Amino acid sequence: MGQNILVDEIGYLPMDPKRAVYRGEETLQFSVIDKKTGEEVYGGVTGREIYCKAAEEKNRIISFDALTEPGEYYIKAGDEESVTFEIKDWAYRDAMKSMLKFFYLQRCGTSLPKEHAGIYAHDKCHDTDARIYGTDTFKNVSGGWHDAGDFGRYIVPAAVTIADLFLALELDPDLAKQDFDAPVDYPEMGPLLSEIKYEIDWMLKMQDEKTGEVYHKVTCMHFCDFFMPEDEKDELVISPTSYAATLDFAASLAMAIKFFKPYDAEYAAVLESASKKAYDAAMKMEVKSFRNPEEIVTGEYGDEGLEDELYWASAELFRAFGDEKYRKTFEEMAYTHISHGYGWEDVYSFGNVAYILSEYPLDETLKNIIIAAIDAKADSLMTLCRSNGYNVSFNEKSFIWGSNMYLIQNACHLYTAYFFTRKEYYLEAAIEHVHYIFGKNPCNICFLTGYGTNRVMNPHHRPSAAKKEPMPGMIIGGPDSGLHDPTAEKHLQGMPAAKCYVDELLSYSTNEITLYWNSAMICMLAQFTKDYKERK
Repeated sequence: MGQNILVDEIGYLPMDPKRAVYRGEETLQFSVIDKKTGEEVYGGVTGREIYCKAAEEKNRIISFDALTEPGEYYIKAGDEESVTFEIKDWAYRDAMKSMLKFFYLQRCGTSLPKEHAGIYAHDKCHDTDARIYGTDTFKNVSGGWHDAGDFGRYIVPAAVTIADLFLALELDPDLAKQDFDAPVDYPEMGPLLSEIKYEIDWMLKMQDEKTGEVYHKVTCMHFCDFFMPEDEKDELVISPTSYAATLDFAASLAMAIKFFKPYDAEYAAVLESASKKAYDAAMKMEVKSFRNPEEIVTGEYGDEGLEDELYWASAELFRAFGDEKYRKTFEEMAYTHISHGYGWEDVYSFGNVAYILSEYPLDETLKNIIIAAIDAKADSLMTLCRSNGYNVSFNEKSFIWGSNMYLIQNACHLYTAYFFTRKEYYLEAAIEHVHYIFGKNPCNICFLTGYGTNRVMNPHHRPSAAKKEPMPGMIIGGPDSGLHDPTAEKHLQGMPAAKCYVDELLSYSTNEITLYWNSAMICMLAQFTKDYKERK
């Protein structure tokens, strides 16, 4: 993996900007070579030097936008050669299918047949009733998706995951028909909505029937070893309800209603009742961050800032139902403070988009203020892009746990700004973030399992470890300069921030996977695909 010409290893779309990175001291002539014929089809000179402090290296951009002919190519400059890449229409279609199938392969509470799951087939798992923490009461909360490399199920990331997928469907309705080689429980809905419903059905079970509050998570007390899910036999425990889980539940289910109503009005009514009940319950709850009970050491998802949950939920319920109380709450908050975020810790952007796209009467002045704030956020990201040798919105302080998710979120911010302002350079910058994830990065690795010449082989993911084969279609967390696990500490001391990544099973801080990293990338690619259709 020592190449110094870095490309998107999955490919480039014919009409889009095409960039590679050469890391080296000198300006060089470069050639793009047709792999089939061995002939040069395009040439030029590497661009000006950009010092990438985060990677501690000198970068020069290789631009080959004018090459639009589909085919397989590699780039040569001096003694260096890139890996082979493709230029073709819908270059990311197969990757998208694989990322979507990941959700099916993460199903909990059911058996996965070999016909669809291949080597990751397993018997029914985690189907016993779970004990509500601190009580002798048991509750059926089977179903849903395993959240990450472990087998826990958590409401907060689940809500953000389906929110990403609903945004993807809104931007590219054709995604609903995308086949990804998984059983379709509700054929009339199509594969993706059917799969999302599997997760929502579990989420509904996590709501307390009496109070409307929503339990934060269901896991065992401790993380298990690296085996298949049906082999985890410890008692399942439902952690207490939380403010964040209750409002995220309300928001994401409000989003869901319009997608399911055309197919099942009764189910949509269930979602409406559950969403409103959760919102009303949250208004009576103490506003405090969730903390694991002392005996439970599985993922916490303890959000420190909770204003954004109310912001998002109010916007989504206003968009879904048009009630004055939701509109008033959102507008009062937005006039006080507008922020951004597409992740589980910060969900402001979901609220911003929901409000702007509402079909109910809203405050046009506030709408314009929010769009201006989105534009300003994107402009600040562009400043980072222009000073980064990889054309992405990161600096040396950006490489934290889950850095790839934050980078994809930035791409979504840039596209959101493009969507509302039509400034082309926002779109071009968002595309560069996709290329980064797929190989044009300082680690010189494709961060999507199963893809690329330089690929991830040892993700922190229990089924992959059990089968000794990385499950395809998973977005990896990426560099974390905090060195938050013993394996990272051992291998990455003194490394530049952008290179603090190690492809080792036990490096959970750099090499784990999660639902919401996949869904964020799917949302980004859906936006990318929508725009590409329009330009074709």
